[in-house]
This record gives sequence, structure tokens and C-alpha cells, in this order.
Amino acid sequence: MSERFSRATHNGKPPKRTDPDAPRKPELLTDPRIEALREMADDTPQMRGYWKDSKVFGLAIFLSTHSNVWRFRHQKRVNGKVISSFKTLGTWPAMTVDEARKEGLIYAGSLAAGTAAKGKRTAMPFRVAFENYLEHLKTQAEEKGKPPRWYLNAKKLAEAHIFPQWDGWTLVEMSQNPRAVKTWHAKLAKTIPTTAAHCVRLIRACYRQEAGLDRTLNPMASPTSGIKLKKRRASQKVLDFEVFPKWRIAWEKIENPVHRGYHLTGLLTGIRPGELANLRLDDVDLEKRMLVVRNPKAELNINLPITPQIAQAIAISVNAPPQTITQTGLRGMKPGEVRVVERKKPHGEVVADDFVFPGARQAGQRSGLPISGNALRHTFRTIAVDCEISEMLIHFLCGHALDGVSEEYTNKLMIEKGPAMRAAQEKISARMFQLLGLKLGPVGPAASGSHHDAPLVPSLPTRKKNKAAA
Repeated sequence: MSERFSRATHNGKPPKRTDPDAPRKPELLTDPRIEALREMADDTPQMRGYWKDSKVFGLAIFLSTHSNVWRFRHQKRVNGKVISSFKTLGTWPAMTVDEARKEGLIYAGSLAAGTAAKGKRTAMPFRVAFENYLEHLKTQAEEKGKPPRWYLNAKKLAEAHIFPQWDGWTLVEMSQNPRAVKTWHAKLAKTIPTTAAHCVRLIRACYRQEAGLDRTLNPMASPTSGIKLKKRRASQKVLDFEVFPKWRIAWEKIENPVHRGYHLTGLLTGIRPGELANLRLDDVDLEKRMLVVRNPKAELNINLPITPQIAQAIAISVNAPPQTITQTGLRGMKPGEVRVVERKKPHGEVVADDFVFPGARQAGQRSGLPISGNALRHTFRTIAVDCEISEMLIHFLCGHALDGVSEEYTNKLMIEKGPAMRAAQEKISARMFQLLGLKLGPVGPAASGSHHDAPLVPSLPTRKKNKAAA
């Protein structure tokens, strides 16, 4: 009878067979050891895969068919959820074992400090970050009591130029590829340089806001760091005295009465274009003949006297007929047929129904006037100096803060100088009308039959008319 004997170990127990599919245990990796593993992996496919290092926890080298990649993996539990971090450090033999361990320890330290860059799965997508920034712009405008005009403009720029290029990118990827952002800006700036500059400023502001909320984003590594924008200098253009008649001719060619009233009021009052576009009907006090510019650049409300000339300019917009749309060549219309219908949907920039000048925010860019916008404010100051108005009254009429004077004392001065401010405003308005060749009464295309003579008395917009216009 034959007996079966089994080979035993030193303790008398049979050896434990190793499962070939079991995870490999960490070992002390060296460059000669990796070279040997590489040779065995070329001959035996089972030798490929991850080989962990026992000296730096989380460090491993991945042997594939043609490459040897150093990778670092780390897992931690946050509020009951396991979060994995992963980073490719380099390739062997370009990166030795000692260099891989050093890079692994650096990345482990950044993970412990919470400053490590997030992976693509957990990183903030650019589209989400930009939409959050748009909401910030909208909330900021509402807190100041202003219509969110820059929010609307930024949204249009994003849909037309920014999202088509950068949708699908993360902020980390954009931060690591400033050359790609610079190339995109250079291509866009060839045709629309101003729009390209606005897009860069929006991306830069979006990244800064998100970097303030996410410690893994480096505030100094902005995606637009490689773009140097030209400094914007304020225009110092003014309307020369001999150009006033040409300005009036171009002004009379403006078909929209709201835009005509907007430009004439800007010239007569010197109010900033954006602040004038935000003027509400309740800001015009007809009984006291005063108007209030709310939330201006200096943050203090500006109270300005209304002269008959200013009242007439405001009345051009307030008493304007409903806007119409001319339709031609539509389906179902006869050849040569022209159809004029009332505009039901307001202008895209009109976000409220009580603006004095609705839809006039960008009117200066399409007016055809020799000068418009803030240049009219410079012209107002020039005319005030020509009329020998004191510098203090000019400061008050332009809404400037006096240097070294407290807010309380400034208010007292404005109350004391109230009659003088009205007299100065009347003098400036009369001078403006004289240079323009206008007289109190209907102006613009309504007075085209009498180019310089308007026999009617000015008609101030009443409260009843204001409600009807609203």
C-alpha cells in the first residue's frame, strides 16, 4: 500500500499557495528592480500593471505595454464620503525612484494642506463658474437699485463668444493653458478688438471670484495672465462752438424721439450716460422743478434744477408715441407692401417700465452724432466755464465731491447755493440753445419746416402724462 506524503514547511504546515490574481503587496522599489520588472513585463503580460512602493504610501509605477508611468493615489473620507485623489507624476527612467518619491511627498503635502489642484471630475467647470459670476453681477446691480445692464451685456458676450470656445473646460485646465487663451483672444481681436477685451475682463473676473472661494485655485495663475490689455484712457473730446450746428443737424436725423431726448438732456445737464439712462419717472419732480440722479458714481444722490430747456428735452422722450416696426417682404404680403405695426415686446435693454429714456443705454454708439456719451458731459463743463460759472457750482452741477470737505458740510453748501445753482443751470441751458440754434418749443423733425424758429411754448411732462407713458 502506497502512502501519500505532502511537502511541509518548517512548522509542519503545508505551504500556502499565492493567488495569481491577488493584489500585489508593496515592496521597496529601486531602479534596478524596475528595470528587471520591465524585462519580465515584456515577456510575461501578467507582470504588467501597478507595482506599489513600500517607502512612500500611495506611490506606484504602472508598467504597460510600451510605457512606465509614476502615479500617486490617495483616498480619504470626508463627511462619510470617500474621495480619491490621483496624479500622474512622470515616466521612468526619465524620473528616477528618488525623484518620484520626492514628487509624491510634495503632492501628498498639498493634499493635506487642501491646496492640491482638483481632478477633472471634481474641478469646477468654467461654464458653471461663469454662470455663478453672472448671478453675482445681477445681484450686485439689484443691491444698488440699478437695472442689471452689465449682466445682460456679459450674458450676450458669453453666449456669442466665450461659451462656444471654453464650454467643457474646467478652470484648472484654463489656468494651466494660458497660451490657448491668448491665442483665442488674438484671433478674436483681429475683427472685434473691443469685444475681445471685454471677454478677457469677464474671464479674469470670473476666475478671481472663484479663486476667492476655492483654495485650490491659485489667484496668480489666471487664465488671462498672458494677455496684456491696453490701458483705457478717458476721452477728452468736447463739442467745439462752431460744431454745434452740425451736431444739431445730425441730432434731428435721429428717428427715435426717445434717443433725441436722451442726447439733448445729456448735453444740457452733463449727467453721465449710464446714470441718465437709469433715470426714472419718479426722479423728475415737476412741482419743485428738480430731478434726482440716484446711485451715481460718487454714491451720493445728485439733485439738479430743471430749466425749461431741460424740461423740453425730457418731454421729447416722455411724450414720444409708441414704437413701431416696419415690416416688408414677409410671407403672405404682396410685393411692395409695407406694414407698420406697434412694437409689443420692449427693447432688450428695457428691464423696467418707468424709465424716462427706455432703451437708450447704447444709443450713443448708433446715433451718428459728432460726439455723444461722456463727451457731452465734457462739453457741459466747457460751456459752464465759458459762462463764467464758479468752480464750486460746476462741481455741484456735475455731481463731483469736493476734496477735503465732509458730506454733511457739502449738503449744507448745496442748500445754501440752491438759488445760485438754478441761476447757473438756466444760464448754461440758454447758452446751449443759442449755440444749437434752438428755441423753446417743438424741436427735431417736428420743427423741420422752421429750422431755427419754434413758436410754441414748452410743454412739461405732467404726472398724468408720465403714467400714460409708463
